[in-house]
Amino acid sequence: MPELPEVETIVRQLAPVLAGRAVKKIEILDPLIRLTPPAAGKLKISRVARIGKQIALELSASGRPPLWLFFHLRMTGRLIYDNPQSENRNPKSLRARIVLDRGALNFIDTRRLGTMRLAEGPPPEPGLDPMSRAFTTRALAGLLAGSPTPIKPWLLRQDRLAGIGNIYASEALFNARIDPCRPAGGLAQPEIARLRRSIRLILSRAIRAQGTTFSDYRDSTGARGRYVNRLAVYNRKDQPCPRCGAPIGRIVQAQRSTFFCANCQK
Repeated sequence: MPELPEVETIVRQLAPVLAGRAVKKIEILDPLIRLTPPAAGKLKISRVARIGKQIALELSASGRPPLWLFFHLRMTGRLIYDNPQSENRNPKSLRARIVLDRGALNFIDTRRLGTMRLAEGPPPEPGLDPMSRAFTTRALAGLLAGSPTPIKPWLLRQDRLAGIGNIYASEALFNARIDPCRPAGGLAQPEIARLRRSIRLILSRAIRAQGTTFSDYRDSTGARGRYVNRLAVYNRKDQPCPRCGAPIGRIVQAQRSTFFCANCQK
């Protein structure tokens, strides 16, 4: 499932080609998407943004509040910009299509697990975005305070930190040398500062590599994420730790796999 770096990659790729485009019509082709398209009229895409793990299009029109169109790609969802010169105008598994004054945006999803929804007014506030300026050591410490939840499952709570998933939680904890089983509220101030730096570092590196692909994820151009080649612990059970050489371990926390080095992470 795409996490923050994958969604941020897609947003950065789509923003230059979609911002300012007029919306001619929104076609819903899959009955699983229960969305009544708005009358396009003079709607235009004024902004493409990432809200946690979701891609959001701000649709504006004079004299009315903006509408927000949200996409959650989940396992196999893709958003592909189809320009007028594209050869493939009818891709398989097309669930919805936003026809623009130049080209179109296709929502493609083979397993039909992704979602598409429309909302009025400003987007809802998710948890704290770890790539925002508000993500400080002090803010993270305040969120962690008193929590008995093990730190790895805690990092996956989208109402706390928005956008971090299983891959990058394991990688950030390894980088910060923190045992994934430790209670979130038990981390000392230097450890919290180290964890914050590691989260930002790992996410930034993954964004530069356009995300991580194991099987289904592709960016908006159809390319695979390259960060898979830089993973230190995730999906590397029994392989040598890149820091100390001890075998990487795997445990299950909250029904999700956690990969870590028991020798390095305390």
